Amino acid sequence: MSQLDERATYTIRVQGCVEQALIDWFGPVSMTTAPATDGPAVTTLATTLADQTALVGLVRHLHALGIVILAVERTVDSGSSGAPQ
Repeated sequence: MSQLDERATYTIRVQGCVEQALIDWFGPVSMTTAPATDGPAVTTLATTLADQTALVGLVRHLHALGIVILAVERTVDSGSSGAPQ
């Protein structure tokens, strides 16, 4: 199985505040918002997705809502070496 097809946890940082209801349809997503001193707040979303196809779906949904995506990061599982397979 390639990494494209693996279940993984992702952290996505977006600009501004996001209403939980806007992303609830996607499944369990933890969300924290940090106020910024020099600009808009930054909201961090964390979720485990079935594969990268699901990640693309989430990114497209955020884009369709007009949400500015600042960063997407795949979290390396503690049992993984982090090396490509």
